[in-house]
Amino acid sequence: MKNKKTNPKVIVYSLIALGFMALTFLVDWIFIVGAVVLVYLSQKELMKN
Repeated sequence: MKNKKTNPKVIVYSLIALGFMALTFLVDWIFIVGAVVLVYLSQKELMKN
């Protein structure tokens, strides 16, 4: 596998999504929507050339 640069956007999106997942379990289930959106944005960022 080639050395690839770390994408800071993906890391930030992932950390915020983890926060939303914690809020899903601790506060209310509706926070799962934010996590899903951030996971989608991360995947979109990773698929860019």
